[in-house]
Amino acid sequence: MIDGAITQQLHIIWDNYKNADRRVVDTKGRAFEDIDKSRLVAITDIRQMIDSFLSGKLELPDFKTNLDSYNKQHNYWGFTAAKGQMFFNLLTRSSIGEMHRYISLMKNLLEEPASLEDGLLKMKMLFDYSTTFKQQATDKRFVANPMSSAYFLSYFWQIHDPEKWPVMYSSIILSFEKLGIWEPQQTSYENYRLFYQLNEVIKNVIAKYAKQPISNWDVEHALWHFAGTVTVNSKQPKPKKNKETENSVFAQEETVTVDTPVLNAGFELSDYLIPRIAKLAELGGSSDKSSSAKGHEFEKMVGETFGLLDFEVETLGQGMGREPDAIVKYASEHIAFIVDAKAYANGYTLGTDDRAIREYINYHCPKLKQAGFTKLGFVIVSNSFKSDLKEFICEITWTTEIKRFLLLTTEALLHLVAYKTKDKIPVTQIVEKLIAFEKIITKEMIIEEFGDY
Repeated sequence: MIDGAITQQLHIIWDNYKNADRRVVDTKGRAFEDIDKSRLVAITDIRQMIDSFLSGKLELPDFKTNLDSYNKQHNYWGFTAAKGQMFFNLLTRSSIGEMHRYISLMKNLLEEPASLEDGLLKMKMLFDYSTTFKQQATDKRFVANPMSSAYFLSYFWQIHDPEKWPVMYSSIILSFEKLGIWEPQQTSYENYRLFYQLNEVIKNVIAKYAKQPISNWDVEHALWHFAGTVTVNSKQPKPKKNKETENSVFAQEETVTVDTPVLNAGFELSDYLIPRIAKLAELGGSSDKSSSAKGHEFEKMVGETFGLLDFEVETLGQGMGREPDAIVKYASEHIAFIVDAKAYANGYTLGTDDRAIREYINYHCPKLKQAGFTKLGFVIVSNSFKSDLKEFICEITWTTEIKRFLLLTTEALLHLVAYKTKDKIPVTQIVEKLIAFEKIITKEMIIEEFGDY
């Protein structure tokens, strides 16, 4: 399963993690003071919620709400994202017609398994249960993804026993792929069997090398650190190859490793974006085109990107008079956003645009309301923003029909499309998350909401 070359790489991964003072960061790049100590405190609180649900003292809706609220304040496991709380919400919504059976199933599944085989049986039950809804759904975006069941259940089991149950994070799978030891399976429970086995082997390899006991959290943090390591160009002399280095993933010529916060999505973004859209941020920051040509292309591409989120897009912009760049709609939920795209390489600032924005709102909002759209918003998309426009936004949402005014970075928009494509996230869930943000929406905020660690 793990040969000598991989063993050597694991030694290097552990040394790099130790040399970084065992630093662990959240999805916003903020270092946890002591994540393990914080988790131990949180486990006591979460375990109390689980026990109350299992004993019948806490009803399912209250349990789900309390868990969501707690994890938003103490997000030490990434459970607020798509594979955790969103999976829970969608599965509960699908189970409304058979709630008694669903509650009985969840009580069985959330109890700690007696063994790995017992755990895999529980995972199979959840996988099969959620697969039934997926097969029956006319729109599969509105049901829970069965492949998320391994992360979902392993989170709860780790609350029961952190030493026994590793949580199956996307970033750790990414690390396994980088090491060349991961082979994706057909089901979530088969994936977890392989994940669990690899985790145990790695614990033993590092423990033997470090001459100390190694926990699930030690392996998790070291692999998080590895998943967040990137290579950059260096002018250092080329290292000489030898038998020790030529088979190692770290033997890269003219590169050095640099520790960066774990702010990636846990997967290759380009795998879930069409090539044209993948260049959106690059276009927004380019300076090799005239501002007019660049702006027009950027505006069109922003509209196309919203289309990939399953909005109906009405393109306006250049050639249409004094107009916003697009109106994006989701008719079944009566949602519409006026969109203005700004290809500002050095960051957007309001300037004299306030008058134009008011004109867009005053002209289009009555037409949209007449067409049945009751949830109206305004979105400005740009590579970056020089200001949060707080006063202006407060005035707009107070004096006009606009209920939400969003400042969305291009990288955040691209991450939204990637997560939507990868995890089949419905528009309603995307809008629900977006309108909850009160600041400039960055890719880090999207990763925190939709991705696990």
